[in-house]
Amino acid sequence: MFDAKMVGLKNFINKRLGAYSVEVGILIDGPEKNAAQGTKNFYGGPARKSGKASGVSLRSVLEKFDALYNLLYGAWARPQNKEVAIVVKEMITDMNKSTADKRRFLNAAQAVVRNPILRGDYGQNSPQTAKIKGFNRLLIDTGTMFKNIKARLVKRV
Repeated sequence: MFDAKMVGLKNFINKRLGAYSVEVGILIDGPEKNAAQGTKNFYGGPARKSGKASGVSLRSVLEKFDALYNLLYGAWARPQNKEVAIVVKEMITDMNKSTADKRRFLNAAQAVVRNPILRGDYGQNSPQTAKIKGFNRLLIDTGTMFKNIKARLVKRV
């Protein structure tokens, strides 16, 4: 799970959010799904249909990929994410106003981690994996892990 207190945005977010921090990751764990026959349209590209639960938790899948690709912390420093990071900073400023829409901020924070996956910033599957899947989208198979990457504000004690 990503905790913004632990990266370069720490001081910026702490000043603007006061008693809150933001977490991005698999917030509610569940089972990863095996792939079923067929594909579906998933966020502008193919993904395999979801089948039965695999017996592996979503958090363990994300931890494995985070260790390989630095998905959670590294996404905040990716040059391609500068626009999203700017939007997040502007939204933090807006959150100081009583009419601020916190959901917009959380969506932007979630997008910082999800957008590089959708853009294919982390590379491609091996030829063998692409052949098995029937498409070449690294970090997306059934989309279960991707859909469960969420953001939340957590009140500090």
